[in-house]
Amino acid sequence: MTQIVNALTVDVEDYFHVAAFNQVIKPSDWGGMQWRFNQNTRRMLDLFDQFGVKATFFVLGWCAERDKELVAEIDRRGHEVASHGYSHQLVYSQTPEQFRSETIKSKDILESITGKPVKGYRAASY
Repeated sequence: MTQIVNALTVDVEDYFHVAAFNQVIKPSDWGGMQWRFNQNTRRMLDLFDQFGVKATFFVLGWCAERDKELVAEIDRRGHEVASHGYSHQLVYSQTPEQFRSETIKSKDILESITGKPVKGYRAASY
């Protein structure tokens, strides 16, 4: 009998980060929005613990800066912490320099929190 292998991933971002809202909610307004990413992610962590499930969490650097403890908790619970960029900008709308800067910034933030190298990356709106 063949063992079924599955992968589970989670994007750690908030509703106002999605590209569909770019014309309505500006990045400069994000700090004043009600954050849901942290409480919803913690609920998922509890659910995954209940069923013994591990996942890769693609964390937006913007979110990681605002809730470092959440990123540390994801790591402590045995999940992989990976990058989802910094500000959820579409890859094809960035110059190579902007992409490099956003990716490095996110990676540095996540690694400073977990103390582990970040190996995974998922583009915004993938």
